[in-house]
Amino acid sequence: MSSPNPPELPKLPPIRESAEQVLPPTAEEESRVEPAPPAERSAARERRRRERPPEGRHPRTRPEPAGEPQSPPSAESRGRRGDRAPRSEDGRRLSTAGHGLIVAALALVFSALLLAPGMHKAAYNGQPGTKRDVSLALTAGLAHVSHALLLDRPRALVQDAMGRQNADTIDVAIVVPPPTTTSTTPSTTPTKKPTTKPAVPKAPTKLAFTPKNKLRIWVAGDSLVITPGYAIVRAAGGSPVIQSVGGVDGHVATGLTRPDVFNWFQEIATQVKQLKPNVVVLNFGGNDDHGYMTGLPEGTSIGDFASPTWNAEYLRRVRAVMDTVNRAGGTVVWIGLPITNNEAQTQRFDTLNAIVVKEAKRRGPRKAIFIDTYTMFAGDSGGFTEYMQNGKGDSVKVRAGDGVHFDVAGGDMIAREVLKQLNKEFDLTSWRTQKGA
Repeated sequence: MSSPNPPELPKLPPIRESAEQVLPPTAEEESRVEPAPPAERSAARERRRRERPPEGRHPRTRPEPAGEPQSPPSAESRGRRGDRAPRSEDGRRLSTAGHGLIVAALALVFSALLLAPGMHKAAYNGQPGTKRDVSLALTAGLAHVSHALLLDRPRALVQDAMGRQNADTIDVAIVVPPPTTTSTTPSTTPTKKPTTKPAVPKAPTKLAFTPKNKLRIWVAGDSLVITPGYAIVRAAGGSPVIQSVGGVDGHVATGLTRPDVFNWFQEIATQVKQLKPNVVVLNFGGNDDHGYMTGLPEGTSIGDFASPTWNAEYLRRVRAVMDTVNRAGGTVVWIGLPITNNEAQTQRFDTLNAIVVKEAKRRGPRKAIFIDTYTMFAGDSGGFTEYMQNGKGDSVKVRAGDGVHFDVAGGDMIAREVLKQLNKEFDLTSWRTQKGA
């Protein structure tokens, strides 16, 4: 038999009590909250102290709930947390402008050490003055450090691979062939009595060339030789007895006064040995009309341009060039400097031409031939002219617009004069009659 009274149900917490677990208490309720015992308060403080991160470190972020993707903190939040350097959106640390300047400065210093040998030679080749002196002092130190650290090796290896060995070497040595020596021992051969009739000098026998034994010709010099040089090479290509060897070896802004820029004395000595030319066509002086010279003998000083000491040193260099060619068995054909549209420059060119003519005449025609382009390109009034009449009476442009160099038609004129002089000194035609016989 069931009990008349129903069973007691479990008591539910009051709504007010449940709401207290969700809603914050009011000020009045907080005032009624009893403070925690002192022991519990001190334990809570100790617990918070242990959980506090050390000074300068950031508190660890709570791990994200499992299954939810973690998004990277923004740059702004990272900056607020005190990162040493801000980071980009993809997490990379950003550098400051100071770091960039330091990297750029180190790169410039490293590049300067790699290029130090070339910079030092360029400074040495500069025009004399304060700028050159300061550049030499700075680049000399860089070159010394570069060599000590072996940083000049990569540049040297690249130059060797390009066929420019020792391109950074400063070479001012002037190669002068040793003078010929004559015996001082008295001759025991009895001398013949002089005859009453003076001996008639025999004409020197011309050296003959044939299609099988061609006259070998090499052209070299500064920028003034380039246009005439190619005209000579074209003419040689059309001749059955003349052969061009070595092409046109023209180097702009070079000469005999600055072997530090380009050492022509070494170049000519090397080429005549390798190419074995019968004729060497040269042109120098377009860049030599100034007082500064390098490669002077030790203890030698010179005066200004055209002074006696300057002229003597330039004559020594012209003589060295001609000696090198002559003693290798070749004949020098020296193309003289032309009249220009600048009167002062023309006078300086006159000085250089006079030195070369003096040395060429001393040697004789079989050793040196001088091509006088000064009078060849003078106008009707004796001055500079850019246009001249050709054999047909037509006006043609023979000089370049700068008033110094030659135009193509002018180069052809010089080439014809060179071949004319070669036909005077060498036998270039007798092979035809021998072939017909």
